[in-house]
Amino acid sequence: AIAIMPMHVAITPNRTISASTTLSIRYRMESVVYRLLFVNTVAYGKGALFNMTTKTIDLSKTDWIEAGFQALITSGPTAVSVEPLARQLGVTKGSFYWHFKNRTMLHEEMLNHWETVSTERIIELVESTGGTAREKLEQLVGFALHASPGKYGGARAEGVLRAWAASSERARKMLARIDKRRRAYLTKLFKEAGLEVPAARHAADIVYLASIGAQTARSTGHTIDHLSTWDHLLDRLLEQT
Repeated sequence: AIAIMPMHVAITPNRTISASTTLSIRYRMESVVYRLLFVNTVAYGKGALFNMTTKTIDLSKTDWIEAGFQALITSGPTAVSVEPLARQLGVTKGSFYWHFKNRTMLHEEMLNHWETVSTERIIELVESTGGTAREKLEQLVGFALHASPGKYGGARAEGVLRAWAASSERARKMLARIDKRRRAYLTKLFKEAGLEVPAARHAADIVYLASIGAQTARSTGHTIDHLSTWDHLLDRLLEQT
């Protein structure tokens, strides 16, 4: 069973975690989420430089992308446009055109950025943490429980992006890539845990679909999944090993 650890446990970016260490899903969630935030710094292309004395604001491409996500979550795809975003950020349109040729390019960059932060970076962090296949699965469950960072819309982000895909071919293709990549990684972990290929694929799809359902419920303010539920699910899926 997965032990519940206090939410106030201090996490440091350089902390090493032994594969033999017993960690709760909640602890793994805190650890990897902290590290995700830690790498999202100026060194990784994030951050606006504010010069309040001259009232000059130099916005990075990532700042515009994050503003685009906030507009998308609150008002839908039509709100992701140059003038509304410039007003929201308190800058002129010239700042936008420094980074993007047009609105379509912003949409493309948003989708590419989401693919990186919501999938590739998470997989990299889980792999770098190490541990057994079961422990890595618990970390991914932690991300499903935590959903996405607030600057990208929090728990509502995935649902809004899937709704966008219904009317946008670009969004549809991006989500198809994400779904394929996430399912493949889950399958890999279940295979590493000892399941044969067919069973590993089925287990991966069950966990992935369950995580989408959990995010959908949380986006409406309802948390109907619990740590014990995910613990039980992983136990049942891995009992064939």
